[in-house]
Amino acid sequence: MYDCIIVGAGPAGGTAAYHLVKQGRSVLVLEKQSLPRYKPCGGGVSPAIAKWFDFDFSPVISLKVDTIRFTWKKGDPVESKIQTIEPVWMVQRDVFDHFLVQQAQNLGAELKDATEVKSIEFKSDCWQVNTANGTFSARYLIAADGAAGPMSKWLGFKEPKRRLAAALEAPATSGQDKSKIQFEFGTIKNGYIWSFPKADGLSIGAASFLGGEPDNFQKIFRIAVQC
Repeated sequence: MYDCIIVGAGPAGGTAAYHLVKQGRSVLVLEKQSLPRYKPCGGGVSPAIAKWFDFDFSPVISLKVDTIRFTWKKGDPVESKIQTIEPVWMVQRDVFDHFLVQQAQNLGAELKDATEVKSIEFKSDCWQVNTANGTFSARYLIAADGAAGPMSKWLGFKEPKRRLAAALEAPATSGQDKSKIQFEFGTIKNGYIWSFPKADGLSIGAASFLGGEPDNFQKIFRIAVQC
């Protein structure tokens, strides 16, 4: 019997595990994939989070960036310096997420990765979590399995309205500007394209959030690569 079971080992799950175990709670983190697991993502992290932790994030910061560049239909560029003491952190999600969970493990949290949750049930005064690798019980349950996970549905929350996005990691090329976060508007209707630099490449993506799903998602993905 654990005090809390956390489903999902992303930033939310890792953070919850760290703070709970630091308060002396027994914690089990369940993650369906093996860690570290690859996840394409912009990977921009606000340095303001540092005040909520008592360890150094520098081992997992790929790059620090203090400038944002905005364009409209690939032109009319506007650049802005981020007015903070510490620049924005660029991270790789596989490294960053695993690092957070490891900090919780160092304090006593348990991790069972490659363990997919199949169902949950509240019995008497505790949660029973059934997985591909056994059944576990806890007094409290935290759903941190992301927008595509089943936990919110199982817990009776309203089905969220989802919007799709395309994302990829691209290796660095000669002469590539890695000093700026870039946002391109106007090329995609009711959406935008982003480019977040990393030490060894770029995280590139595109999304449309208003007016329904894109008519041709593959086309939008190609536009993101070209920009």
